[in-house]
Amino acid sequence: MAKLKKLEKHNAERHQNYYAIQNSYKPHPNGLECPECGAELWDSNPMVTLTSSPPQKNVHCEKCDYIGYRID
Repeated sequence: MAKLKKLEKHNAERHQNYYAIQNSYKPHPNGLECPECGAELWDSNPMVTLTSSPPQKNVHCEKCDYIGYRID
């Protein structure tokens, strides 16, 4: 008979996954250069893709407050 996973271990693993996913929702740098000041752009809402054609994501610059879009 296969050994069953303990509930505590399962819950601990799920908490780890949950927090990793939550962190991916937060704005983060994307490696693109700001067209205004040259600093790194950030994805404003990483888990949101705009239903434009082609699909795009909101971006912003934390240094100069530039706001724009990048193709996803």
